[in-house]
Amino acid sequence: MERRQRRLAERTAAAALLVLATGCDGGEQRDELARLSVLNASAAESAQAALERANLLQADLELSVARVAELEAELRRARSVRSCEQHGEEILRLRAEIAAADERRIAREREWLRFLRNLDELRIPKPSPDKAFVPELPAEELAVASEPAPEPIDEQRLAREAALTRGLRALLAVEGFTSLDLLEAGHLGEGWIGPALFRVLDGRGRLAGSLYGERLRLEGSRAARTLEIVLESGYEMRGGERVAFGPGQSIDGTPIEGGVRRLQILDCDPTRWAEPLGELFGHGELPVRVDDGRWSLVYVRGALNRLLKQDASEGYWRVKSMGGVLDGVLREVHLERLDRSGSLESRVFADVLRIVRQERGFLLELQGGAALRGEEKTPFLDDRFRIFLPRAVHADWDAAVLPGLSEPDEGATPPRSG
Repeated sequence: MERRQRRLAERTAAAALLVLATGCDGGEQRDELARLSVLNASAAESAQAALERANLLQADLELSVARVAELEAELRRARSVRSCEQHGEEILRLRAEIAAADERRIAREREWLRFLRNLDELRIPKPSPDKAFVPELPAEELAVASEPAPEPIDEQRLAREAALTRGLRALLAVEGFTSLDLLEAGHLGEGWIGPALFRVLDGRGRLAGSLYGERLRLEGSRAARTLEIVLESGYEMRGGERVAFGPGQSIDGTPIEGGVRRLQILDCDPTRWAEPLGELFGHGELPVRVDDGRWSLVYVRGALNRLLKQDASEGYWRVKSMGGVLDGVLREVHLERLDRSGSLESRVFADVLRIVRQERGFLLELQGGAALRGEEKTPFLDDRFRIFLPRAVHADWDAAVLPGLSEPDEGATPPRSG
């Protein structure tokens, strides 16, 4: 349209120049000039109308593009909402399936336990004398095939084992140890019970694995307020895979075949476990009496601190408190570790502390306790903690007259406060 208008304008200008050049008013030139002027005006009007129409179409196009963008955004939102709803429905369905599967599994486990209990309670009646079985074997073969009579059932022992199993379950629940569910505890031995089988549960009470140990025993520390459930010679089932226990030692320090797994309960009063489960403490029940009255606790603590501070170049230990001395062994001891400047580094709590002479220096052997560094409490590894003093002079320690190295001075009247 603009091109046509431009051509008409050029033709009109040419005709006008022709009229001016000839200097005449010929009718043909004037008619042509008038016609071109009319065409030019008509073309200008058409061009203006076309321009206005083009502007309207451009505005409509922009509105249409904006509307299409809005519709596409709305479509994406609708698809997203629908997808979220579908995912939510799928999640709910899967959770329902998991819950149903857990219920079926727990029902099967309970049925299996009921079956085992029924087998335990099953009593096979003895045949009557008139219907006794008479073997049809020669006398010499009958003598070889005869088996020894079974040992009589100790009902009192069975009742005690059942009481220990109930006590373990109850105390685990009281201490908030909800991740373990005791299924079977086995038979009572010398300081242990077993074989023991635990179900391991996750935070939602679902089965996550199991723990099995041939023997279960307890170790506790009143000084450190800790308790450990020790499983010996066993394994853990985790994700369908059997994982054997790591290496460990028994009370006398010998390695245990089959490994050891320790389940720690921190900030726990072990005396609450010792009363109903005393037979399960491997080193004996926690002693009620911790002092025999033969030693001055003030003197023993002061002499030990003086000897321990003789070499403070790399830091030293200090006896903060002690509950007593029983049979030459320090009881319920609280030790502090200080650096060379005297700042506190860590604390150690132990039920038992023995002073042991070495070929060079001395050894402080602690048993039944935990180490505290900052706010982190760590029970002793294998229930033992050792402090080596290689620079300790034998003559100085012998002259100090300490429990485990010498007999107390019976003539002195020791003060009892520790």
